[in-house]
Amino acid sequence: MEKIFKSYAFNILLILVFTIAALYLTIRDFVDEILLAIQSIQLGWLLIVILMAVIYHVLIGIILTQLTRMSNPQYKYRQGIANAYIAAFFHGITPSASGGQFAQIYVFNKQKVALSDAASVLWLDFIVYQSTMVVTVFVLMLFRFKYFLDSHSPLFIFVVFGFIINASIIFGLWSLARLPRFHHWVSTRGIEIGIKLRLIRNKDKSIAFMEQQIDRFQIEKARISTHKPLITKIVCLNIIRLMFYYFLPFVVMKSLNISLLAGYSLLDIMALSAFVTMINAFIPIPGASGGTEATFILMFTTVVGYINASATMIIWRLSNFYLIMIIGGIVFVLFKFISRNK
Repeated sequence: MEKIFKSYAFNILLILVFTIAALYLTIRDFVDEILLAIQSIQLGWLLIVILMAVIYHVLIGIILTQLTRMSNPQYKYRQGIANAYIAAFFHGITPSASGGQFAQIYVFNKQKVALSDAASVLWLDFIVYQSTMVVTVFVLMLFRFKYFLDSHSPLFIFVVFGFIINASIIFGLWSLARLPRFHHWVSTRGIEIGIKLRLIRNKDKSIAFMEQQIDRFQIEKARISTHKPLITKIVCLNIIRLMFYYFLPFVVMKSLNISLLAGYSLLDIMALSAFVTMINAFIPIPGASGGTEATFILMFTTVVGYINASATMIIWRLSNFYLIMIIGGIVFVLFKFISRNK
């Protein structure tokens, strides 16, 4: 436990170091102007920004609750919301957001949800969210693809790669489950190629792991077909959740009295928010720190200017990452305390 604590403490320190470094490198020449822009913030709009950031994770908790009630009808919304905030905390302090699901399994266990049920919930949540997110980002890319390819060509390459990776995950699972020939090719020739490229070490273990994931996917796919009204509801909640996230920078701009440059609209802001998320997939640092800040400024400079983009980024990052990390950390400490006393 002491080693784990030291590891998390180091990751939190890493987040702060990379964030400070990114801020220093990106805003050092315009500190006074950026601080002046931040000082004009309207408290009413700021409260809306904070509320939206908080509600985003409440929506995740509602989704988890709805899915968990399929097998555990007694599961409460407060339990699902606590699970969501604890997951957000561990997503933030682990490289590539790798610790969130392990934390969720731990929380589900303490909440008396069986391991098999917890795994089922996380699988369903992943399938529905990943599918919804890929479709939503595809629509946003479709509307503004050519323009952002011309104006952000170096960064947009990473956006496209991020989208391909996210889309290929869900598409690959569907293909492996539905196309026997493709399944056979991946389990034989595909894994052999992975071994030659030194991406895979143990052939038998890799095949067994793949088969296990496909079996799990088949089970959850069957559950989706038998719970269509619920899954439709979860899809709608995920769309609302994504809209909250992609819409947040625009509300931050409203709080700072920032107007979009001529020719830009709310759709551009939402598309850029989605593109920043796609690029974050390539940043293995805990919280994608450093890279997120720099990418946000580079992306949004075209629509509001450099100083306004920097001011927007600071408020956006404080509200939807650092604030949530603090809330998630507090929820985790309280959860541990209550669980220990029980």
